[in-house]
Amino acid sequence: MRSEGFVKVFMLIVIVLLLGVVGFLTKDYLPFGFIEIAEINKSPNKFEGQKVKVKGEVVDRLKIPFFDSKSYVIDDGTGRVTVLTNIALPEIGSYVAIIAIGSNTAIIGGESIGFRLQEIKVLPETALFTW
Repeated sequence: MRSEGFVKVFMLIVIVLLLGVVGFLTKDYLPFGFIEIAEINKSPNKFEGQKVKVKGEVVDRLKIPFFDSKSYVIDDGTGRVTVLTNIALPEIGSYVAIIAIGSNTAIIGGESIGFRLQEIKVLPETALFTW
């Protein structure tokens, strides 16, 4: 009888640990944990070299053929930010969720000039779902 209680507690601990591991491994694919673009724009120095998870609607795009430079602008309703990419540009009006690293063109007198995000991972559509 005593061993049944131990087995139940042990199984509960194993289940909780497994759920924690699965949650940690899939956190990027879940529809939360995004940073608002307004927060990034308010203090871009804070995000220099930092990994961020953002989402929004693509409102503009730019491709310079001879320099192989591609970028797009996303708007999440709180602000806009430019995203540099090495893959195909998303269509204007589409929604994207990405993980990117922030960088400034320059920081002069503590002020950020030319902040942008360098896309490192495009997240699947499941990350765009909202509750």
